[in-house]
Amino acid sequence: MGLKIILTAAQRERLLSVEHLSEEDFKAYFSFSDSDLEIINQHRGNINKLGFAIQLCLARYPGCSLSNWSVKPDRLTSYVTHQLHLGPIELASYNHRNTRANHFNEILETFRYQRFGSNGNREHLIEYLVNLSLENDDSTFLMKETPDFLSCNRIIFPSIATLEDVISHCRSKAESTLFSILLQPLKGIQMEKLDDLLHLFKETKMTKLAWLKDIPGKANPESFMSICKKVEAINAIELGTINVAHIHRNRFLQLARLGDNYDAYDFSRFEFEKKYALLIAFLVDHHQYLIDQLIEINDRILGSIKRKGTRDSQEQLKEKGKLATEKLEHYVSLIDALHFAKDNNSNPFDEIERIILWNELIQDGEEAKQITGHKKYGYLEMVRNKATYLRRYTPMLLKTLSFKATTSAKPVLTALTQLSELHNDGKRKLPVDTSIDFVSKKWENLVRPQNGKIDRSFYELVAFTELKNNIRSGNISVEGSLAHRNIDDYLVPSDSCLGSLTIPDTFDEYLEARGSFLDSHLQFYAKSDKKTAKMTLKKLEKITPDEAEIFRKRLYSMIPKIRLSDLLIEVDSWTQFSQEFIHDSTGKPPNETEKKIVFATLLGLGINIGLEKMAQSTPGITYPQLANAKQWRFYKEALTRAQSVLVNYQLDIPIADFWGEGKTSASDGMRVPVGVSALKSDVNPHYKSLEKGASMIRSINDRNTSHHVEVVSTNTREATHTLDGLLYHETDLDIEEHFTDTNGYSDQMFGMTALLGFKFEPRIRNIKKSQLFSIKPSSEYPDLSGSINSRINVKIIEENYEEIKRIAYSIQTGKVSSSLILGKLGSYARKNKVATALRELGRIEKSIFIIRYVTDDQLRRKITHGLNKTEAVNALARELFFGRRGKFMERDIRRQLQSASALNVLINAISIWNAVYLQEAYNYLVKIDPQVTKYMRHISPINWEHITFLGEYKFDLLSIPKHLRKLNIKNSPSSDVVI
Repeated sequence: MGLKIILTAAQRERLLSVEHLSEEDFKAYFSFSDSDLEIINQHRGNINKLGFAIQLCLARYPGCSLSNWSVKPDRLTSYVTHQLHLGPIELASYNHRNTRANHFNEILETFRYQRFGSNGNREHLIEYLVNLSLENDDSTFLMKETPDFLSCNRIIFPSIATLEDVISHCRSKAESTLFSILLQPLKGIQMEKLDDLLHLFKETKMTKLAWLKDIPGKANPESFMSICKKVEAINAIELGTINVAHIHRNRFLQLARLGDNYDAYDFSRFEFEKKYALLIAFLVDHHQYLIDQLIEINDRILGSIKRKGTRDSQEQLKEKGKLATEKLEHYVSLIDALHFAKDNNSNPFDEIERIILWNELIQDGEEAKQITGHKKYGYLEMVRNKATYLRRYTPMLLKTLSFKATTSAKPVLTALTQLSELHNDGKRKLPVDTSIDFVSKKWENLVRPQNGKIDRSFYELVAFTELKNNIRSGNISVEGSLAHRNIDDYLVPSDSCLGSLTIPDTFDEYLEARGSFLDSHLQFYAKSDKKTAKMTLKKLEKITPDEAEIFRKRLYSMIPKIRLSDLLIEVDSWTQFSQEFIHDSTGKPPNETEKKIVFATLLGLGINIGLEKMAQSTPGITYPQLANAKQWRFYKEALTRAQSVLVNYQLDIPIADFWGEGKTSASDGMRVPVGVSALKSDVNPHYKSLEKGASMIRSINDRNTSHHVEVVSTNTREATHTLDGLLYHETDLDIEEHFTDTNGYSDQMFGMTALLGFKFEPRIRNIKKSQLFSIKPSSEYPDLSGSINSRINVKIIEENYEEIKRIAYSIQTGKVSSSLILGKLGSYARKNKVATALRELGRIEKSIFIIRYVTDDQLRRKITHGLNKTEAVNALARELFFGRRGKFMERDIRRQLQSASALNVLINAISIWNAVYLQEAYNYLVKIDPQVTKYMRHISPINWEHITFLGEYKFDLLSIPKHLRKLNIKNSPSSDVVI
């Protein structure tokens, strides 16, 4: 922060390069008009015409003079000479300084370009970059934004050294502004309390700052109380007067992350402004995190109580079932005895006593009354004793947390206030007239039995359960929380939801377009020869032909074997992805020595062996070096950037055109066991293992790279996170269609993806159980009487369309993450009109899709093909993630995401390396056997038989080959392809 930015050679080249431009953009920038050609041809001699034309092109893009441009101009020179109808000319001959300067001045005057140092242009750029730095001070981001600003204002690029100075100055200026915002309301007593965080506790020899960062991983009362103490400690500093709303969220999180990374010793060495500003940013952010952790722990405690009660209830039901069977057998015998007595005119009582003694019969009757007379209250009656367990932390919950409720949820807060007063007064019994309006009917007789007295234990259990449920559904918000605020806080204002290219402005626009589309699909399906009563599907033939496997083996047999460490070095020499691991504090990319540490850290995290074992396996690299890199270079944004560089590189590899255009993607979850106590880990009943775990939800594009990954609890519905991979990948992919398996879809997801402009196409298990919905009466479709379930509730969509549009627009503009807001809508959807309306809207889209799905075999093949790619990538991920028995050993889900993201970078590096060498092998084989082209779409770069994952890891940067490695072809010459 505030240090001089020095660009690497690779960054300088990328900044001024034209090679990354698409063919369309290239021609748009560098095609000459008739008037351009007239001006160019006024110059004498072909070399002057070429030189003038090249300088004109460079002024247009990237906006620099020829003297500042050191990139090899082959592509540009070739295109310009073609337009000017010139023969081969060496641009190097255009070397007379005065001529070049005169031509450049002519271009400035004729085409109205400006020099950087004139007309206050430097100051204009500084103002622009300072404003950007207030949002994101990442030097790479600022470098990428600068050319667009200069181009739009027709300003010629300054020298790189000048630009480095400007960006460093802007970052420092923005930093000072942010520090002032954070420090302005700070008082002396608050500074003393902040300083106190850096002192050691005598008992534990731990600073208060380190204690605040130490978060327990178990969901129990002790963990809850521990976090409450940390919340109280932050509250005592009284940071509520500091309004961080004036700081852009992304920039604030950057400051908070820095504060989290520094320890007490680091802070003690900082200047006044930096020390207090970063401490404040960390504490404000950490306070929100702790509040959310308290809600999470309470949820999990109540969840475990419910699971125990459910299990006990089921066991009791089994026992009662056995007893009921026994009584029924007695009943059958009793009927037989009475039947015999009637037929034989004998005494029925004598016949009964021959079967069962009278006293035993009376006892049987009493036991039967217990079975038949028992009211079903669900799991709650089995866990009454757990109220005592709750009392170990719930008084502190009510003291520490503050809530706000909608009208419907206010009775819950009234009940909590009653319990708080009861605890504070030291009383044990609730007043008889205590309201139980918040209690559902099925539990009323437990909370207030027939004697009229309130059962405090059941009252508490129900009150805290309803608190949990209402927080999840958004009816109760938690002050100071990030994840459980009032839903309006997450959304853009209602009057800001116009102008989207995908979201219709009015309900009528939406209904007219999609209603007619649904109707046409229903009419089409009614006449289709594939229409069946239960929408049964024929099994598709094998997607991958046997010949493809034969060619796959032939191609991969040519590819050289390689160690994973060498593969990373080679891919980095092509892509420079390592330059994205910019130090979070200094803003500098890794130098040559630090690159080795970056590669080793990437492997240690990605293959999950941990940094200590990685240090033991890597000569010349120590554990402290790896730990430092992990802390300062492997933050979320850096990993995302590295991932994006690799994904974008694959877009330009010709062989990837066989696999797709980068317009489709698929997502799937991969369960990972968690080997430590972690709040976000769960046992999933769908898996045989009772081991707790989490899930990596990975998005794969059709060019066989993974462009997004996140880690969630293993019981989280994958559908909630489907949109994240479509919206937040930060790559050049232009995704239009997305495939998931059954777990990845919901009716609401169909609705939201359509509003955001994506085609959502899941593979639906048991399609025959699916039902179609119509807007018109079902009588309009007599041939579909067995397929249409019911009509769409158009009225509820209309009543809530503005709010649905607001949610969609908030997601589209980045105001709120899709997973957060859809997770809220998915909770208690029946009670939420907006969620119900979105579900109804989604049923329109789902009905359209189902008709396409059952009538279009090619669509089914495409979906299956896309999902096969996710399965292949997950198989590679499991092979790579072999360390520590494939388990997460981090408690914090943010650290788990760090490992998952590193794994994604490794997957993409392998895919790129394989793609490059498959290209070489294909180029060779197609000359011998042209049939290979027919099967290339089935031959994936997700293959690892030739890659060594285990052993000692060496990172010799000098061993990088200047040319591609030799293919495994007998007597074949070395490749002369230069990357």
